[in-house]
Amino acid sequence: MAIDKDRKELPLTRLGIERATQQERLLYGATVEQLRKAKRLTQTQLEEMSGVTSRTIRNIESGAKAGQADKLIRLFIALDVDLDGEQRAEVEQYLAILAPLIRSIHPDHRLAAVNALIPDLTDAVRRHPAPSKSEPASLDAHRASRVRGRRQDDLSSVRLDAEVLAASTDDTAIDPERGG
Repeated sequence: MAIDKDRKELPLTRLGIERATQQERLLYGATVEQLRKAKRLTQTQLEEMSGVTSRTIRNIESGAKAGQADKLIRLFIALDVDLDGEQRAEVEQYLAILAPLIRSIHPDHRLAAVNALIPDLTDAVRRHPAPSKSEPASLDAHRASRVRGRRQDDLSSVRLDAEVLAASTDDTAIDPERGG
């Protein structure tokens, strides 16, 4: 039962997984298996969703090998575990502010306004990159290949598409007093 106690103390965050020792990473296997079974997924389905091979998943779940941090992160993302916690909540707050502002712009001018905003955001990303660089760029391709119909809540996979935003049909002004 000591293993169950140790497993409950494992942090399910990117940083926690990245900093975990090999022995701690062995304990994550039971959590992966439990989550996979709770979602009624086969190891093959989880492979398709995460890009981690079925053989590796089998080794991680059985405790035969400690999963590498990047593979564990991929598995937990595919299993819809929120590894970002507070960071996600903060980003969602910003999106909640930006979406009504964009919708309050006249539809004929939305695309131009969003296109003007994107370079500023891109410059901010270059000047102040996110602290964690553990997730490989190829994970976006794995996310894109997830099983159809699944909800993708991972905000790091959200892409700002100026044309889609500009085509929004919601013209509700955020401040009716100011108009929109």
